[in-house]
Amino acid sequence: MKNGKGSRGRQGGSDRGGIRKRGAATRVDREGDMVMEGGSAARSRGGKRARGESGRSNTSNRSQAANKAMDAIQRAISSNDSQANIRQGGRGSGLEQAIVRGWKQSKAASNPDGGLESLIAFLEKKLSPSDSKAGTRARITKVCATPELAVTDMNHQRRPLRCAFVFRDGSFRTTIGTCLGSTGSRVEGDALIVSVRPELLDRMLKLDGFSFAGAPLTVHKYDRSTDGLLDQSMLSQNGSSPSAADTKAKMTAVLGRRYAQQTKLLDLSRLASDPDLVSMGIFGSTSTESKFFPALMKVWELNFDDSAARRKAVESVSLAHNQLANITAVTTLAQTIPELKNLDLSNNEFKDAQALIGWRWKFRNLEFLDLSNTPFSSDPTFKDTMLKWYPKLRFLNNVEVRTAEELAAQKKTPIPVQPPHFRDESQIAENFVRAFFAGYDNDRSELINGVYDKSSTFTLNINTSAPKSEGTETAPWDAYIKKSRNLLKINHLPARMSRAYNGTDKIRDLWTSLPATRHPDITAHPDQWLIECYPIPGLPDPSGQSPTGVGGLLIMVHGKFDEISGSRVETRSFDRTFILGPGGGMGGIRVINDILCLRAYGGHEAWIPENQPAAPPAAAPATPLVAPQPVAVPGAVPGVVPGAPDGYGMPTPGKPDVQVQQEQLVLQMSSKTRMTLPYSEMALSGNGWNIDAALKNFEELKTQGTLPPDAFLPV
Repeated sequence: MKNGKGSRGRQGGSDRGGIRKRGAATRVDREGDMVMEGGSAARSRGGKRARGESGRSNTSNRSQAANKAMDAIQRAISSNDSQANIRQGGRGSGLEQAIVRGWKQSKAASNPDGGLESLIAFLEKKLSPSDSKAGTRARITKVCATPELAVTDMNHQRRPLRCAFVFRDGSFRTTIGTCLGSTGSRVEGDALIVSVRPELLDRMLKLDGFSFAGAPLTVHKYDRSTDGLLDQSMLSQNGSSPSAADTKAKMTAVLGRRYAQQTKLLDLSRLASDPDLVSMGIFGSTSTESKFFPALMKVWELNFDDSAARRKAVESVSLAHNQLANITAVTTLAQTIPELKNLDLSNNEFKDAQALIGWRWKFRNLEFLDLSNTPFSSDPTFKDTMLKWYPKLRFLNNVEVRTAEELAAQKKTPIPVQPPHFRDESQIAENFVRAFFAGYDNDRSELINGVYDKSSTFTLNINTSAPKSEGTETAPWDAYIKKSRNLLKINHLPARMSRAYNGTDKIRDLWTSLPATRHPDITAHPDQWLIECYPIPGLPDPSGQSPTGVGGLLIMVHGKFDEISGSRVETRSFDRTFILGPGGGMGGIRVINDILCLRAYGGHEAWIPENQPAAPPAAAPATPLVAPQPVAVPGAVPGVVPGAPDGYGMPTPGKPDVQVQQEQLVLQMSSKTRMTLPYSEMALSGNGWNIDAALKNFEELKTQGTLPPDAFLPV
C-alpha cells in the first residue's frame, strides 16, 4: 500500500503493491488524466447553466456546440486543480450532500437526458420556499450528466472526464469541476449525488418518499465512505460486481481477523498482501485503492452502536510494511480512532515531516510511535518534531524520550488558571443568572418580556473551529448558520447589520426559531459553569437624568447545554456575555446587550484553578480533610513538622480556604512519608491533590530508589 509522489512506475502485469501513482510516458495532469493537446489552455470560468435547452436541428449550430464542449473538456483536463485538494476541502467544501434514487424508474427516464433535467427542476422547486421571489430559488450545485464520457488513463482504467454538462443531443452547458472526489453534484449509476447549501440539507432529506413523475424517490444523507464505495460497482470479480452488503461483509471479516480484543490492537500491516483484499480486487486500480481505507474505517465504525464504544475498543494500530510515502490514503484513521495510544508506522517510505503533516496535532493521547526503518527517522529534526506534535509521547522508535515526571511537569501552564472573579451587588447578578437560564429553557417569550426592551440587542455567532472534547462528535450547525454573526467570516456591512437583532420583537422571532435547550442546574452542578461579574460605569441612563451615565454589570457565563430536537439530543458548549443596566424589568434591571457564542462541546476541565484540588471521581469518596497527625522526629518538637512556617495549615485572616486545605494535606503527606514540605507538595500537586494517589506514587518511587536524600526530613 503506497501513496505519494515519486512512486515507482509499473511495467508489465498487474502490480499489487498498493496505493500508489505510477509513472508513464504519456503526459498526464495531476490527477492522472491524459492531457489532450489543442484548444484553449486557459482555465474554464464556467457560466450560467441554460435550462430547458433543446437540440438544434441546424448542423452548424450543433457543430459549434460540440466544439465548445470539447474546448471546455480540454480546459478541464489541463486544469491544475488536484483531486487531493478537492477532497481536502477546497472549492465547494462548505456544501452538504444527499443521495437521490428512484428517478430512473420514473416516466421522465425516457427523456433524452434520462430525466436528469426534470429531476433537478423538481428538486429545486421543492427546496425553494413557497413564498420565494425571483432570484431566491434554491439551486442544485454543479451537476455532471456525462458519466459515459471518459478517457483511458495510464493504468488502462476508464475514468470520467472532468465534467462538462453535455447532453446526448449535443447541447452544451458548462464545465463544472471534477467528478472524482468532488463535492459537486453528479450521477453515479442509478443515483444522483446532490450538493446543496448546509441550510437546505434538512429540507432535502424531507423529500424522501416524494413522488417524481410517477416514481417514489428515496433520499438520505450521502456518506462518501460507504455510499462512495459500498454502493457502487467499483469492485469487480470475473466481470460481475459484488453488492454493497457483500463488500461490507468481506471487509468486516478482514477487520475481525486483524483485531485482538484482549490487547485492543488493530493490525493493519501488510494490507497489500492480504489474500482476501487481493481477491476482492482492491489494489487493481488507483480508484479503488484511494477509496479503500476510508471505506474500511467506515465499516469499522458500523460495527459499534455508539462512538464512545468505538473509541475505547482500540488503543494500538499497526500500519507497518504498507509502502506508504505519505498518509494521504490512511488519514481517516485520525477521525475514526482519535484517542490512539500506540501507533506503528515502521517500514514505510516517509521521507520527511511533510509526509505526516495531516496528523500534526492529531492523536493527542499518543504515547508510543514507531517510525523505525523509514527515511524520516534519519532526519536530524525527527525527534524534536515528533515531540512537538505529540505532547504525551513517551516512546519514539522504541526509545524513551520523556519520563512520566517530565510529562507531569508539562501540565503546568505559564499563567496559572485563577478562580473566577465575581463582584456582585445586592445579589443582582446571581439572581439574574439563575432566573435567566431557567427561563431560556422553559419560556423564552416570557423571559424577553421580563428583562428585554426596545433598545436591547442580541447577537449570535458560531465558532466552528473551537477545539472539542475528546470522544465527542460535533453536532450539525444547520439551525444556526444563517443567523450567525461571526465577524471573522462576515465582512459585508449589510450582512453584519442584519444579523444584529434589536428590540423584543426581533429577538423573540429569532429565539423562537432556535432549538430547545436544557442547561445543567447551577446548584447541583456548579463545576459545569464558569461565571464572572464586574461592575461597569457609564451605561446609558434610560431616564435621561444622568448625562454621565449609570452603573451596571458585565456578566460572562461559560458552560454547556443539551440541544433537544425531537428524539435527538446534542451537547454544545457556549459563551454568553450580558451587559445589565437599570430598567423597568424584573428586579429593576434590563438587558442592554446579549452576545451568545456557540461551539462544539469542549468540556469544563480547563476552568479548574491550578491551585485548587480537582474533584475526585464520583465512584471514589472524597479524601477527608483531617488535622495532620504528628510524626515522631528525633530532635523535633512533637506535633510540629520541621521547616513549617508559623501558622502553616491554620486559618488566618485573608488566607483562602483552599490554601488552608492544601497546607493541611501537605502536612498530612509529610507526616506519613517523612518527606519535606516542598517534596510533599510536589507529590500532591503532581497527583491532582489526591493524597491516596500521592502516597501510592511515593511508595513506587521509594521502592525504585529514585527519591534523593534531601527529599526526606533530617533524622
